[in-house]
Amino acid sequence: MLGSRKRSDRAVEAIAVEVRDLRASMDAMAGQQAKDADVAHALRRARVWVGVILACVFTAASIGLVAVALPASPTAPDPGRIGVVVPDDPDGAVQVYAAFSADVDSRAHFKLILSVLPSTASVARSSSFGVFFCGAIREGLQLTQANTTEVPSPVPVEQDILEFDSRLGYRSECDFVEVSSDLWQVALYATSDLALATVAGEKVLYALPGVTTTSVEENVNAKLMQPLALDSTLRVEMTDIPADLAVTAAAPQVPAAGTLAWSFADIRGVNAPSQYRVSGILGDRESVSQALLFAAGALIGLAGAALIWAIEGIVETILLRRRARATA
Repeated sequence: MLGSRKRSDRAVEAIAVEVRDLRASMDAMAGQQAKDADVAHALRRARVWVGVILACVFTAASIGLVAVALPASPTAPDPGRIGVVVPDDPDGAVQVYAAFSADVDSRAHFKLILSVLPSTASVARSSSFGVFFCGAIREGLQLTQANTTEVPSPVPVEQDILEFDSRLGYRSECDFVEVSSDLWQVALYATSDLALATVAGEKVLYALPGVTTTSVEENVNAKLMQPLALDSTLRVEMTDIPADLAVTAAAPQVPAAGTLAWSFADIRGVNAPSQYRVSGILGDRESVSQALLFAAGALIGLAGAALIWAIEGIVETILLRRRARATA
């Protein structure tokens, strides 16, 4: 009977050990599940934050690309005026030709050709002209003259009786140079710090200075200068036009399709425009803008995917919390 009791005690002790081991195993499993739940919760939070950050980064990058691809329309300041006068009445009709380079990546380059076409009863002889450069076009102005070693040097206009007119503006904002030639023609080549082209994305705006003459004779730096005769003609033209330029607007309107030039039969009687503006699209840069827009669209798609990924993490967290409350 004593032996039977001992065996019963040992069986109880064995059962107690097994219960303790089972409890310890269950506690360990519960602890591991809690750790796994904490890790899963941390991963969900990280997923939400990463998704939100990626969505913000992709959206900001997309906005930046759109801003580069679709900038505001370009603007340009008043380019100034160029005025042509003569010290004496010429022996024939005067022709003024001004050609401005349409290169979009350089400072202003232009040439000014002043010609005296003698009448049939006269013989071509030397010619002399005075030229005003007023406003922005005179900034950093450098001149060279064909068929001579002399370098024309514009100087500021000294104050005199005539201080302002509607054609050239304030004389205090003008430089003046007198040029002459033994031939019937004077050719000036000029560069200026003024940029004739303003580019924004694929859009370009050209602003060319007006070319005109004065309306009355005036003293310029102690020398009497006269306006061009009534039969003097003017032609303003753009050269070196980019092959990919598509003109969208021009003021004044371009009279001939495909030719960026304006002609006037009477430079004195009909006051020529004070400036010329041409707007257009550069095809090569338009292709770049389209590529940037495509990239921006792709980034928006990635931002949407990242945001959905973050929202999924938020939804999972909410559902798990509700389940935990339901089982509590």
